[in-house]
Amino acid sequence: MKCDLRADLGRIGILRTPVIISSGTFGLSKPYFDLLESEYVGAVVTKTITLNPKTGNAQPRILEGPSSMINSIGLENPGVLSFIKDYRNGYGKLEIPVIVSISGNSVSEFAEIADRLNDIDGAAAIELNLSCPNVDSEGLSFGSSAERIGNVISECSKTSKYPLIAKLSPFQSIDASFARSAEMAGASAISLINTVPSMKIDINRFRSALGALSGGMSGPAIKPIAIKMIYEISREVTVPLIGMGGISSGEDAVEFIMAGAGAISIGTMNMVNPGLPKSIVEFIETFMRIHSLSRIHEITQRFIQRNS
Repeated sequence: MKCDLRADLGRIGILRTPVIISSGTFGLSKPYFDLLESEYVGAVVTKTITLNPKTGNAQPRILEGPSSMINSIGLENPGVLSFIKDYRNGYGKLEIPVIVSISGNSVSEFAEIADRLNDIDGAAAIELNLSCPNVDSEGLSFGSSAERIGNVISECSKTSKYPLIAKLSPFQSIDASFARSAEMAGASAISLINTVPSMKIDINRFRSALGALSGGMSGPAIKPIAIKMIYEISREVTVPLIGMGGISSGEDAVEFIMAGAGAISIGTMNMVNPGLPKSIVEFIETFMRIHSLSRIHEITQRFIQRNS
């Protein structure tokens, strides 16, 4: 039996496999590109790009914990102009679809970055990192408002030639109104969940163990939260979902697909095991053969049938 492992993400396109590399996994370091096995990776998401260069937060920026990692990188990046200049000889050389992650301090800044990225060719989509506590010109946090999330996507869709992916935080995924607003505003897909706000205190120094006060937790510990949110949101929108949050094995990937994800994205555990995409794809193919499934979406359909 032949298994079709391609993932259909609608306007974004059809990926050769459902495995996506999450934003920040490889940063902007070209030597790490050699670790991307194109046969098993469907797409790669860039480090989040901002309008102007950012130096990031103070060290330490990463803490390991039980089944988790807390990071507080602070969106360190060279800025959109430098990214565009280096794109052709960096990400642009990959034989894998590239999704550019962006973040702004305002609705207008998001739109400006999206507009500037029209100068690069060949990207598959732009992922809007809507999880950061950014503020608009009125000094209000648009990350906590479904309406403002819609505003970001709507304005970016007016300027960008690329399809847009709305990346939501766990808090934006509890209430389905954020996902519905994103879809109505023109998002071609939704990715969730981003990291969970977290903190660790160094009791001997009477201060945060991170250079910044807090960070975002990722890794296997957050997987059950992500699964629940994918399951709920998939029943509220019609656009494809990209599931992420603690995926460390083929079993985890299948679980996300059953819950409603059209593709899955791996970050923290890919840094632990760069060969993870291969093992995930091989597991999914074996799983499909055992259960007589020919296409990825049939995994989701079978789960729905058994639980309706």
